[in-house]
Amino acid sequence: MSAEENKVAGRRFFDEMLAKGAWSLADKLLLPNVVMHHPSSPMPITGRDAVIGLLTAFRAGFPDLQMKSEDAFGERDRVVVRWAMSGTHTANLFGIPPTGKAVRVAGISILRLLDGKVAEDCVAEDSLGLMKQLGVVNV
Repeated sequence: MSAEENKVAGRRFFDEMLAKGAWSLADKLLLPNVVMHHPSSPMPITGRDAVIGLLTAFRAGFPDLQMKSEDAFGERDRVVVRWAMSGTHTANLFGIPPTGKAVRVAGISILRLLDGKVAEDCVAEDSLGLMKQLGVVNV
C-alpha cells in the first residue's frame, strides 16, 4: 500500500471506527494480531478482540464521545495521526464512577500498517489531563 493509502486507512480508524463505534469495520481496518501500546495499560494490548474491548470500554464511559483525526502524515508503512476526543463522562470508566464532567483529550498515534490494516498502534495521549478534568487527581 502507498503512504497515501495508509493515511486514509489511519484516518478511517479514528474518524469512522472509533468516532462512531463502528466495530464492524475492524476486519477491514485492524489485523487480527494488532498490538496497541496505550498509556492506560502496563502491557501491550494484543489481538483485535482485546483492542476492540479496550476501546469499547473507553467509549462506554463517554456515550456522547466525539473523535476526529486532526492531522495525518506518514511514510511507507508508518502513519502518525494527531487526534482529539471529547465527551461527557456519564457512565463508568474503568472503575471511575460517572462525574458528569465534559472533557477534551488530545493525542497522537503512531500506526504501523500492513496491507492497509493497522498492525500496531503506539498511543501518546494526555491521560493525566483526562484524570484532572474528571477530578480523579489534583496535581
